[in-house]
Amino acid sequence: MPVTAARRIQVAQQFVRFGFGEHVDENAPFYANDFLTQELTTTEVQAVLSIVPRFNAFVGVAVAGGTERFRGRIRGWKFGRDASVPILVVTLPDWSHQVEEQPLGAPLGRPVDEAAHAALVAELKETFEHQLDAQRFGPHPSWGNAYAAWWR
Repeated sequence: MPVTAARRIQVAQQFVRFGFGEHVDENAPFYANDFLTQELTTTEVQAVLSIVPRFNAFVGVAVAGGTERFRGRIRGWKFGRDASVPILVVTLPDWSHQVEEQPLGAPLGRPVDEAAHAALVAELKETFEHQLDAQRFGPHPSWGNAYAAWWR
């Protein structure tokens, strides 16, 4: 469960600048076709997404805005490139106390039921595929409750 930290934002922004290289700075001497940030809060990922102005159908500021509606309902986000295209991974909490911005040692919550997960996944899919022009949205192999949006 990530907790927002100003220093993490600065480091993650630099990491994304390096990874997206030529899409952020046409004179960039370096980029990476495959990378992901650590798990970030909504505040952190919004700052990171805005680094990439446009990458084909991906528009960083628009995607950053689209994440706002999920604040406090997800565990965290990871952003990067997968086979050279933008990818945004969202991790869902298994327990209510595992949502973003919960400090370590927060009181134990309750399990998140499958119906709530399914509803959240449907809302995420609608947002990313139909409103933010992701090519696809679906399960991500990183772990059980991770889903991703890919842009071409």
